[in-house]
Amino acid sequence: MLREAGLSETVRKRIPRERCIYVARKRGNDEIAPPDDLFRNFDARKKALEKKFGKGSDQAHNQAFLECDYEGRFRRSVLKNPDALKKLEDLSRRSEADDIYLVCYEGASKACHRRILLRMAEDLFGARIMIEGVEPK
Repeated sequence: MLREAGLSETVRKRIPRERCIYVARKRGNDEIAPPDDLFRNFDARKKALEKKFGKGSDQAHNQAFLECDYEGRFRRSVLKNPDALKKLEDLSRRSEADDIYLVCYEGASKACHRRILLRMAEDLFGARIMIEGVEPK
């Protein structure tokens, strides 16, 4: 099954390192990490919203995610990148035999691109997935 975990969860849950695929920017899988322009736009919006909701707040994070059309923009970036699609397909196949975790910094209470990747893997490659975190609407 293809699953998700925040970085701190991998330690707490004792997830074996070989089953962790780090999808954060500049962690070795940049083809399935958010592109720089999307990340910068999201981060600027999140910082502005933190003035209203508090630094590090889930509400600022999740609202920024929605306001910058993170999901739509991220999906389009993956779909137009053959290397990203190949990586996602390979991970989907690998997850047929073992639980594979897409790992990023965000905890379950904050929107994260790894959930978008999970849904794309399910839709495009028939992967069995488990989403445990928040998906803002």
